Amino acid sequence: MPTHEWTLAEDPYGGGGRGTSKKALIIAAVIMGVTGLIVVLGFLVPTLSGDGTPKVGSKPYNARVECQVNTVGGAGTVTVSGTITGDSSRFKVTVEVLDSATKQRIGEATFDVRDTTTFGGTTPAQAPVGPAGIECRIAKVA
Repeated sequence: MPTHEWTLAEDPYGGGGRGTSKKALIIAAVIMGVTGLIVVLGFLVPTLSGDGTPKVGSKPYNARVECQVNTVGGAGTVTVSGTITGDSSRFKVTVEVLDSATKQRIGEATFDVRDTTTFGGTTPAQAPVGPAGIECRIAKVA
């Protein structure tokens, strides 16, 4: 009488074999990739839309600045005057002075504005200033 011997062997192509673990890894990688993309877009969309949504701890403000350059020989000074209004009684305003033609910074000044809406002063500037003149811009408000 014949005897039959049955054994259980792993079938790499059947259910529970190597193919299933590869599929699980691919699915996990896709889910992590989509989640990462959603997080990155969540940070970029408000920045790209330019809606001006304030960041945590920022102070809403409205500011204006004007500058005038005086050069004598190789030395120059820039007179800065500006105004700032907002929800705070204290601001720290950094103003950059740029050569209009090259857009290179030729000077910078930082002003502590407390309990007032005006700020100003003089700052040294690299000379010579180009024939197009200078531009002033508010680089930072804290």
